[in-house]
Amino acid sequence: MTPYVYGPPGYAKFMWNLDSSVGKGGANNNATDISFVQWYYTLSRDFHLTTPAAKAIYKNVAITGKCTGQDSDPLVQAILSQQRETRHPTVDGKISVAKGTGKVGDSAYFILRMGARMAVMYPQAWPRLDQIPHCPGAVAAASKAAIPQMAELGG
Repeated sequence: MTPYVYGPPGYAKFMWNLDSSVGKGGANNNATDISFVQWYYTLSRDFHLTTPAAKAIYKNVAITGKCTGQDSDPLVQAILSQQRETRHPTVDGKISVAKGTGKVGDSAYFILRMGARMAVMYPQAWPRLDQIPHCPGAVAAASKAAIPQMAELGG
């Protein structure tokens, strides 16, 4: 996981990005990235805007840091469900690393859409993932590592 800033000057947004793709046919080789996505779905199953059908799928996701990339993997099923519900332009069960402008055609990369949803779910803590309930240790460490230290800022 790495910080990602995108958007025009004056309207730039801070989001979290992946280091490698997660899900169906994804690299699935970074436990922190996988844990972040799994954690998102465990939090989303209790969010009031999540549909009952999606909640039923998300309840099967556990934070393990592993994803097989197969259709039967609960994380792949959750990604597919959300991509369909949000009418994402690419419904493939994979979350790609955001690049460039953060857009694919007219839509934001799916990882950025996930981050925007998480920001709505936890507005008081976002983007400090380590301050959101049940944050996995590796995700908390990545969040804390992105915070500039006084020495880095010349203080």
